[in-house]
Amino acid sequence: MESTVSQRTLQLIERVNNNVMNLNKRFDNIIQLAPIDDKDKCVTAAEVYQIEVHAAAMIRAAEDLLALTRSLKEAWLFGQLGSSFNTERPETDASAVEVAKALLNWHKKSTST
Repeated sequence: MESTVSQRTLQLIERVNNNVMNLNKRFDNIIQLAPIDDKDKCVTAAEVYQIEVHAAAMIRAAEDLLALTRSLKEAWLFGQLGSSFNTERPETDASAVEVAKALLNWHKKSTST
């Protein structure tokens, strides 16, 4: 099981690194295309299109990073990460149960009045 956890961890790290490298590369490309220095309209139009393509790729990479963080948050919330990283704590689980009971009691009281 530990090998699958380490494989999954390596895949996630690689995914983050690829997206970050893609963001940096695309940003560098946009910066290189930014100067206008006496270019005619056709060249400028082509460069504007290239900038739009790079910006779209940056947006896709950022969205992938957001999706990754969301899946990690969900995994953490539903306890899928705790057992993988040996961070299970019974006192935390007991506290979560107490909080859930308190919220249910509060909800019952607020809806009954």
